[in-house]
Amino acid sequence: MQRNRLGFSLIETIVIMLILAVVASVALPSALKPTPARQVDLAARALSRDLELLRMRAISSKRRVRVRFWRSESFYSAFMDVTPDRSGAIEGTAEEVRESRLLAKGSHAGLPGVSLPRRVQFGVGLATSGPAGHEASEPVQLAEGDYVEFDTHGMVRPVGSGGVIYLTHEDNPAAVAAVTISGASAFRTWTYRRGDWRK
Repeated sequence: MQRNRLGFSLIETIVIMLILAVVASVALPSALKPTPARQVDLAARALSRDLELLRMRAISSKRRVRVRFWRSESFYSAFMDVTPDRSGAIEGTAEEVRESRLLAKGSHAGLPGVSLPRRVQFGVGLATSGPAGHEASEPVQLAEGDYVEFDTHGMVRPVGSGGVIYLTHEDNPAAVAAVTISGASAFRTWTYRRGDWRK
C-alpha cells in the first residue's frame, strides 16, 4: 500500500534552511551597502550637523571656534580658542580640538578630527553649477579659504560671509552633495540629482 506523503521531513527542512542562509549571507551585505549618492548625502548631513554643534559650542563657551578643512586628505577638524583672556587666538593644537568637543573619527598629522567616509572626498564631481547661486569650481569655497570660523555669538567671521563645501564620491562623479553656510550662520544640505540641486 502506497501512502501519500504530505510536507517535508526534518532533514529536508534543515537542508532548505541552510541553503537559504547561505544565499542570504551572500546577497544581504551588497543589498545593504549604501549607493555612492547615499554615502555622499550622509557625509554632507554629518558635516552640517558637526558645523551646527560647533557653532553652538562657540555660543555656549563664548569663545571662537574654527573648523579647518584639509581637501587632499578628506579630513576636517575644529579648534577652540583656549586662551585665558579669550583673545581669539587659535594655534591649531590637539588641546584646542579636545576643547571644541568635536566627535573625532580619525586623525591627520597628529590632530584628532573627522575623516570623511571611505571613497568620499571634497570635490565638485559633475556639478556644473552650485546650489543657491554658488559656483562649483572649488571643493571648499569659504571666506578664509580652508576654514570657517564662528565668533562668540555663533556668527561666521567675517560677519555676513558664507560659503559652500562640496562632497563627491571617487567611484561616481555624479554623486555630489553640498553644505552651504549663509552669512547668518545657517547650514543647508543639498544633493545634486540629474543636473539639479535639491534640499
